[in-house]
Amino acid sequence: MNDLLLVLLRAAPEGKDLATIITPIMSALALILSCAAFIFSVFIQLRERKRNIRQTLSTTLSEIAGINVKVFTLRREEEEKTPELVEVINNYNAQRGTLVSAADFLMEQNSRLASDVDLALMARTYDQLGDTGKANQYWCEAVKRASTPAQNHKQQRDYAAFLFKKNQAEEARRMFEQSLAANFEGRDDELAYLAQTFVLWAGLEKDFDNHADFERLMQEAGAKCQLIKNLKKRKELQEVIDRANGKGK
Repeated sequence: MNDLLLVLLRAAPEGKDLATIITPIMSALALILSCAAFIFSVFIQLRERKRNIRQTLSTTLSEIAGINVKVFTLRREEEEKTPELVEVINNYNAQRGTLVSAADFLMEQNSRLASDVDLALMARTYDQLGDTGKANQYWCEAVKRASTPAQNHKQQRDYAAFLFKKNQAEEARRMFEQSLAANFEGRDDELAYLAQTFVLWAGLEKDFDNHADFERLMQEAGAKCQLIKNLKKRKELQEVIDRANGKGK
């Protein structure tokens, strides 16, 4: 510090004291520190804002998922579509519609905060509410956003099932093929994913009266199942395949 003062004194023009030299330097340093503090505070505020938005989005999506489960349970448990049941489901749909609109707005304004799982939930909900266009949009985004081979496989598979149910069979088949071409390493859980996808695809082909494709795909499912090393997992999956083939309980 003393050396710096000595340098400043020697560099000072005649007739000027040290205070005259240091004052503008200190002012500049103060301005720099003030700017740095401001930038840091803005960064903290932005990070906090993102955290709050993500928390709000998570809460909204959780409520949507909860209602989806309630509606599914009601439809499965009720044998008849009574007026009372229709009224309850309509009320749930109104609630879902409000929540999904709020989540849609948050995602459009903050797209990077949404995961592929979030996007898939939005797609399923829009589909259940009858908005096929929005559902398709969110399925496409879910496939793009998937960050691992397993997630990409599952999103493509579920998107393919959506397309099949909308009578877009050829596009659905292409999407199923893409999902089955996943860059897997042959682990048991990955083989199970593939077998389950074959079963799902087979069931959809059967719904369209394509029995030859059903048989072929079920054979593929069985072949993948036999590659699973864990005996318990293999047995459980084989039971699923047998039920799909009409052989199970």
